[in-house]
Amino acid sequence: MFTYQHIVKLHDTDSYGIIFFPNQLRICHDALQEFWRQAGFPLRPRREQMPFLPVVVHAESDYAAPIQVDDILRVEITVAAIGTTSFTLLYHLINQHGVEVGRARTVQVTVDPATQAKMSMPEALRQALDAANTIPSKK
Repeated sequence: MFTYQHIVKLHDTDSYGIIFFPNQLRICHDALQEFWRQAGFPLRPRREQMPFLPVVVHAESDYAAPIQVDDILRVEITVAAIGTTSFTLLYHLINQHGVEVGRARTVQVTVDPATQAKMSMPEALRQALDAANTIPSKK
């Protein structure tokens, strides 16, 4: 599991404590960018400098509880599935009181930066995802 911290800003929520839905995905995307950096795949300024492009092809999020300005959110990223060319990540947003305030799910496909075609997942990426995968197996 990978964790990332976000302090809720005024522009993240409204006066009723309801997060503006695109902001929840933005917070998850900030966490994802940091995950890539720490996994050894920092996003490069030019796509041809990337060994692969991790393209989000599906995203969904659920609001679970109110948040307030200055709440400290912990974003936990876990790997739900790893395929040949794609992977699924789960995000849990948990406030400083241990309450889950939101969750999200993304499906990403590995794309060749030169051809823009779907490509087999690089082994180094698979290893980074395996290392982050802490979802217990069902018995």
